[in-house]
Order: sequence, then C-alpha cells, then structure tokens
Amino acid sequence: MTDIRVIKKRSQYILLDYANGRTQIKQDGKSLAFKYKKDAKAARDLLTVAVESNQIKLTGRHKFMDKFKEYGLFRIEMANQPGARDSVTGVAGYKSFHDKYAVPYFPDVYLDETDGPTLVAFVAKLKAAGVTHKTNVNIIQHIHTFLRWCLFKKYHHEFSSALSWKIGKHGSSYLLPENDDELYEKETYVLTDDEANSVLDYVKRRRDLSREDAIAYGFFSVLSCFGLRSSEIRGLKKTSFDFDNNTVSIKGAYHARTGYVNKTKNRGSRRSISFSPRQAVHLKWFADYMFKLKPHNKYFFCGARGDGPISEYYSRKLVWKTYEQVGLAKLEWYTQSNTRQFKVTDCKFKGEPTKTWRHFVALNMIDNMEHLKLTPNQIKQRIGHTRWTTTVDRYGNHNRVTSSQADRVIAEKVDLALGYTN
Repeated sequence: MTDIRVIKKRSQYILLDYANGRTQIKQDGKSLAFKYKKDAKAARDLLTVAVESNQIKLTGRHKFMDKFKEYGLFRIEMANQPGARDSVTGVAGYKSFHDKYAVPYFPDVYLDETDGPTLVAFVAKLKAAGVTHKTNVNIIQHIHTFLRWCLFKKYHHEFSSALSWKIGKHGSSYLLPENDDELYEKETYVLTDDEANSVLDYVKRRRDLSREDAIAYGFFSVLSCFGLRSSEIRGLKKTSFDFDNNTVSIKGAYHARTGYVNKTKNRGSRRSISFSPRQAVHLKWFADYMFKLKPHNKYFFCGARGDGPISEYYSRKLVWKTYEQVGLAKLEWYTQSNTRQFKVTDCKFKGEPTKTWRHFVALNMIDNMEHLKLTPNQIKQRIGHTRWTTTVDRYGNHNRVTSSQADRVIAEKVDLALGYTN
C-alpha cells in the first residue's frame, strides 16, 4: 500500500512515506522540498504512480531489532566460512543479545532514532533490571559494531551520536555505576586441591555403576588433565587421542547450532597436548569403555542416541550433579514439559561449570612455573590462547593461597631483601 503525503515543514513542503514509518522521501541523498504546495502535490502524484507500477521502490525506515537480527545471522554465516577470523561461538552472542535485549528494549525503535540519549535511556533500563556494568559495556560495544555495519550497508547514517557515545571505565562515560567495585572484574573462585580431589575420588569410585557414572568419570578425567573448553570436549573424537605417544589433538569443536566445526575458537586453540602415563590410565579406561559401548560413534563422549556427542545440557547436568553430591553446589530439581530440569541455588563457582577446571589447570601451571620450569609460551599453548597476556590476565589474578598468606610471603621476601633478620 502506497501512502505518500505532503507535509509543510517551516517554509517548505516535503513528502513523507507514511507506509514506511513516515520516512522523509529523498532523491540522491537530498530531501525533496518544494516552495509551493501545488508542486509538492504534483510530485506526490507522479511518485505514487511510479511506486505502484513498480518503476521505483521506496526504501523506507529500518527497525533496530530487525536489522540487528540480520546482522547476527550475517556474522554467524561468515564465521562458518573457510578461513574466517571469528568462531561460531564468538559470534553466537549476537543472537543472544537480540533475544534478551533488542526485542524487549527496542521493539519500536528505528535506526535513525538510535542516538546518544536513546542509549543512555537503554542502559538505565538495563541497570534497573539488575544488569551489571560489565555486561552493559559489552552490550554497547555490540551496538557500536552493529551500527558501523549499518553504515557500511548504507541503511542509515543518522546515528553518529550513538557511535560517539560510550560507556566506559574511570569517568569516561555519561553513565557510571553507583558502586565503583562494579568497574572491576570480580575474582573467580578456583577449586582447591582438596575440592578437586574430592570430585575425582567420587567419580572414580562410581565409574562402574552406570553409563552416566562412566561418562562422568571420563569427563572429569579430561577436565582435570587438560582444562578444555566445553565445546572442545564435546568435539573430541576417538581418533583425537594417540595413546602410543600420550597426546591429544584439539582440532575442532562441537556446537549445538552447527554441529562439529573443524575450527577452534582462535588459532592458538588448535593444539596438541601431552599427558602423563598416569593420566593415560584413566583416559584409556574410558576410551575402551566408549568403544565397546558405541563402536561406530566417532566421538570420544558418545551421545545416547544418534551419531553425535553428548549434548551441552547433558554435560552441564553431569557436572552440576557431581558438584551437588560432593557438597560443592546445591540444586533445585523440578519437572517441566515432562522433563526433569534443575537450577543452581547455591555455588561458589560462576558461569559455565567446566570453566572452574580450566581455571584450576591454568592456575596450577602459573603457580608452579618456576618449580616445573615452564615457559609462558608452553602454558598459553596448553590452555589454547594466542597470547600469554590473555592467559595471565584471565587466570593469573587468582591466588591459591589466602591474602594473608600471600602478604606474609611477600613481607618475608622484602625483609630478606632489605637485610632484616629479626
């Protein structure tokens, strides 16, 4: 339906496309404006005929959330291309942003209405809903990247103030958290040696009881040996392990949306990791178990149905149930859609439950660098990072000893350096 109207604006008459969000009609980037109303009406009539006869097409306005969805799908498609810089996991956050934030907060916002004040109001709503400052910073970065893509696609150019508006740290933004502590990343709780041993002892004692117990044993064996990402674990194949040379090759990952991808999160994540003869005993036991159970399934952690690996939900449930059994977490179980579900009500760990083992492995290596004569390059390669700074920044700020213990050690070293003996 065509609905073009003549509107007086100041001393001129302009044309608005009411069928597409009251967009001001332009030609070659310039507004159509007329001194006399009769000329504007004549142009409207000619334009209406041209549109209805498909001679020309009015582009109209674009809603923020519609184009953001298109952008997210574009990023995911590009991540699946050979040689792509981004991983599927890395760009999947755009779809999550669209579902969690764009739809509820930008239902009727057009791109040309996305400016600095709009973002200020948007972030204020997120804060009121309990969204952390760190998450807000990430959201604004997502929006900035998206708007630059819109400029490239020439959808609109009227959101320059949105691109220049930033939410940052240390007073550089229009909107800062009420509590300065929110500016800084909270320290992640890391497993102690006793907690890790309690988990491993528990799964080892139960490995022969059922298929689920056997998988739990294998899963925690891999976690404790390598500290892999969840997608990397599910992407492990039986051929990934070389028990003659005691190595495992990380060459891909398994994602719920795309299945197996022969590509890791970054180039540093594609790696080969050695394991000790003692670790080989645990890994070989599980490998033999899985081969006997499902000889034709190529994955190291075979799913109960089909030819794929265990699902992300199953692996999370496996880990959380184990934590619950050894007293590291409290869960609340309920039934939804005839399926038993759970939610974590109390736990020291945050985020993905496998991450705490990744922290545990990385921190053990960092803490024992000197004793084990490890180099930064060796540690970051095993963890799967491209840069050492990423490894030490992410995992090196967690201290296995208490603050008071650390303070005493440092004080003693200072005393020795200054020659104090009493």
